[in-house]
Amino acid sequence: MSIRNKPLAVIDFIEAGMGHIVTAQAISDALREKYGDLFEIVDKYTLRDSKFPCLPKYERFLVNQVKMHSAIPGYSKLQMTAMHIGGVKNSLRIVHSGVYRKETAAVIEEFRALDPDLIVFTHYFTLYAGIEYRNKYKPSCKIVLYCPDNNVHGWWDNRVDRLYTNNPLATADALHYKFPKENICEVFYPTRKAVSESNESKEYYREKFGIPQDKFAVVIADGVYAKAKTKKVTYELLKSDIPLTVCPIAGKNEELYKELCELKDKVKPNITLIPFGFVKDAPQLYGACDLFITKSGPNAILDSVMMGTPIIADYYGSPIEKATKRLFIDTKKCGYYIKNTKDIRSKVDELSRDGEQMDTLRENLKFFDKRINGAEQIADDLVKLMGLGVWAQV
Repeated sequence: MSIRNKPLAVIDFIEAGMGHIVTAQAISDALREKYGDLFEIVDKYTLRDSKFPCLPKYERFLVNQVKMHSAIPGYSKLQMTAMHIGGVKNSLRIVHSGVYRKETAAVIEEFRALDPDLIVFTHYFTLYAGIEYRNKYKPSCKIVLYCPDNNVHGWWDNRVDRLYTNNPLATADALHYKFPKENICEVFYPTRKAVSESNESKEYYREKFGIPQDKFAVVIADGVYAKAKTKKVTYELLKSDIPLTVCPIAGKNEELYKELCELKDKVKPNITLIPFGFVKDAPQLYGACDLFITKSGPNAILDSVMMGTPIIADYYGSPIEKATKRLFIDTKKCGYYIKNTKDIRSKVDELSRDGEQMDTLRENLKFFDKRINGAEQIADDLVKLMGLGVWAQV
């Protein structure tokens, strides 16, 4: 065990969709900016950058699972149902200490090499391995989870020192899955810099992305892999008779991006089609548009509402995404849930003409104030958890 002047905090990064990464980055940034003098902080892509070949391979497996959740109706529901066979904690242990024991052991070795005092997780797999590392090698290491979803499912290991949730519905889920009440801390949504530092006007961002100022503009996406309904919704909106700018984001789906680019000069005169690939400043693109059409992914929807842009959710492929729809649409009234693409086109046409309806939606979005950064609240609490003696009031 190494001797340090200040505790080592490891922020675990993992790609399985972008939500795990952007929330980890927000927490890391807040901890550095507020308490960099109290911690040694390491951002660690535990799977991608590992010396153990099984871990980058396992991350690619997780990415493919996310794509399948979007592309195959019912696939995620089947997985979630199977998770509960024999009890969720038993299945968690059997899968990760049995089927994927090599991968779990490799993650444990990655943490042993660093000897951290605190590890912050946003994904259930590395969380499980981190807890096993703590229990076997370093009982003093604090294990912390921020759940980036709008619910808490059974494979989030409840043996943590702290769980951060982002809404009362997720907190209720955590209690259902036997997280100790005293270990749960409900915070506001962590805001990444790509959102919090994007404060220019809609007109400014339209100019940046080449979007006409005088047309109703719609951005379409369904996660970084574009495996759900981006293509179908785009083609349907191209049939519209209103002046309309359509901005589909193909993300890492290069085949779809190429297809849409080839279509760009073939659309009707009233339509402006501007396809995008992977967009680093995606929140600014959301802010440039009047409406965001997407699957019920927690990260993208949160970015959009924090940028002041209402949503239409057109699909949810998992209980996690269903919970996102429940929170943002059913509870907070940030937009609409519409599955049928023709009905989506009708709603877009309606909203383009109905300023009062759009104003009502934008008013509802004010709850999601990006100036209230949950990542800073987490940083404040981590100082308290580590017993460092100075922390901000949350």
